[in-house]
Amino acid sequence: MGLAAFGLQVQDLETAMRFYETFGLEGGTEGSVAQMKSPGRRETEVFLSTGATKRLNFLSFVIAPGSEPAFRQHLAACGIVEQSPPDPTFPDGVWFKDPWDTWINLVPRILQAAPQVGSIPMNLGTQPARIDVAMWQEAKTCLPLRLGHVLIFTADWEAAERFYTDVIGLRTTDRTAGKVAFMAAGEGLTDHHCFGLIRSSHRGFQHASFQVPTLDDIGMNAGRMRDAGYREAFGPGRHAISSNVFHYVRDPWGSWIEYYSDMDKITEAWVARDWNNRPYIWGPDWSPEFWGNEMNANLEPA
Repeated sequence: MGLAAFGLQVQDLETAMRFYETFGLEGGTEGSVAQMKSPGRRETEVFLSTGATKRLNFLSFVIAPGSEPAFRQHLAACGIVEQSPPDPTFPDGVWFKDPWDTWINLVPRILQAAPQVGSIPMNLGTQPARIDVAMWQEAKTCLPLRLGHVLIFTADWEAAERFYTDVIGLRTTDRTAGKVAFMAAGEGLTDHHCFGLIRSSHRGFQHASFQVPTLDDIGMNAGRMRDAGYREAFGPGRHAISSNVFHYVRDPWGSWIEYYSDMDKITEAWVARDWNNRPYIWGPDWSPEFWGNEMNANLEPA
């Protein structure tokens, strides 16, 4: 199991496609929906449609092929009614709504692994690994490898955590006490989280994050976004919980998109804890918006 995709409704499809293409995704339109993905991925990771306001359209999670009957039986036992997808261009699989009117899709598929990429050796401390090679001449920007995680706002924080655990099958890996629940999917070795819930006044989209290999890739991708006019950003830095290096860029609708690398990998042995740390161990100037009573100013209409 894992995160497959998300859908956003935006006011202007051309503006949205230009933003995501600059970010490093590729794709085109099918009917009235734009479908974007990281270069080299088989399946769409971002579905964009138009509407009067920006809003989260749906969340899509991968389930094992052949497990649909068991999930349908489980959903029925939870009192959840399966429905038809809200748009025929959206993924196949099982569709229903969570108690807060967010569309959920469970798509039977083998989750595609992140591609293996080469890296230039680094000279770390007294252990040189790159000799007679000028890194500044060799370094090339690596575009996003895959969609890594999505975080959303919710007013019913505890209830939402229970729903995504008991009904969807995610597991909480850590919490920022009273603020954020980080959740992983699948068995064995996984990312620290592929999904998260942030306490807020109402449901909404907070950010999506795409993996790149190294801090240099974060920096070079961030520079391309800045040069294209997307100058409002937060980063780079290294998070406290999950440990990944990050750089966020504000999207045209007030939420964020993130480049990340070097996230903690965990197994079933990982023990979730509640933390009260600042959200990063090093990074940009302190921003109350990233750690206030309502993180990232939930601009999505209630």
